Amino acid sequence: MNIFGEINCFWVCLRLSDFAPFVALFIVISIALLAASFMVKEPKRRLLIFVSAQVSVILAIIATFYLMECEGMMTIYLYLGYAVISGILMFGITRYYDRFMIRRLNAKPAGSIIGWVQRFVDQLAAATVYYYDSAAPRAFAAGRSIFVSVGLLEMLDDDELRAVLAHEAWHIRNNSRMPYLRQLALMTFSSHKSSELEIMADRFAAEIAGDEALSSARNKLDKVFI
Repeated sequence: MNIFGEINCFWVCLRLSDFAPFVALFIVISIALLAASFMVKEPKRRLLIFVSAQVSVILAIIATFYLMECEGMMTIYLYLGYAVISGILMFGITRYYDRFMIRRLNAKPAGSIIGWVQRFVDQLAAATVYYYDSAAPRAFAAGRSIFVSVGLLEMLDDDELRAVLAHEAWHIRNNSRMPYLRQLALMTFSSHKSSELEIMADRFAAEIAGDEALSSARNKLDKVFI
């Protein structure tokens, strides 16, 4: 039976079953939760609602599978495969993404060349600072790590570097407020971004290193990327 045949079979069996209302309830709950996940603004709640929708859909498919008393149905295998892959993306990759970046960039602990850098970040967040060989002035946070390029280290003075590190440390401290997949993005410190998260990170950096240091760092990097 192909997937379209299975879908038709689902419909026929549900119409003939006394348990159809329960399966339909799971489906309605799933659709409602999925819609709510797009409407809720708080990222952590959005993720929990989305996961709940996934679980509800799985329960609906398993219930239908049980009612039909079938084996080897392609539909349930496809959906379970999707659920596993999406689960790995949401909860697995984000935990190891910084390790991947360390290997990819051949990054090394920044404290080995600038002693105060790691001590400074230790006061702000549980994160390790790495540097990597690139002339492009970049800084970004990934997982529990902060990455800065050699080009950035050469361009900024100590106060400006503190502002950049504080900005990225804020992302590390508050990553539970971001969608899990958002954490995979390289939050590069270059031109000013107007997103709420970037504005809040800038405010934190200004409190730690001062408005002048933050503005000076952004002005230097803006000249490179404009």
